[in-house]
Amino acid sequence: MIQFLIDDGSKMQNVFTPLSLSVHLVFTMIATALYLTLYYRRGSVHYLTLMFAIDATFITQFWTSSIAITLLGIVEIILLGCTFWFGHKYSKKVKAETAAKEAARKEAEERAKAAEKAEATENEKLVDNAFDD
Repeated sequence: MIQFLIDDGSKMQNVFTPLSLSVHLVFTMIATALYLTLYYRRGSVHYLTLMFAIDATFITQFWTSSIAITLLGIVEIILLGCTFWFGHKYSKKVKAETAAKEAARKEAEERAKAAEKAEATENEKLVDNAFDD
């Protein structure tokens, strides 16, 4: 108890940076590589905004003043809001493309069935006409 009272708190871990510098750096590098790959493959901006939101947390390793944390919080809210908005737009776009592909596939099936039916009817007429003599 006396040791607790004597301790000035200088050995306390920073509450804004629960990860050590090296672990945080590795985490942000992996997240950056992952989201850049997803952006390259799928082309949606929401992967980039999420990547920037994750990478922005690295600021807490160097600046922990209340102003820096407040600005980081504001930037994070904006970036995450943009991520949700762009993600929603991307989801609607993917659904529309899927629906269009499905409609085109169904239309092609309908045409194939109609052509098959017309061909069967034509063949039936040919067979019927062949024996009319």
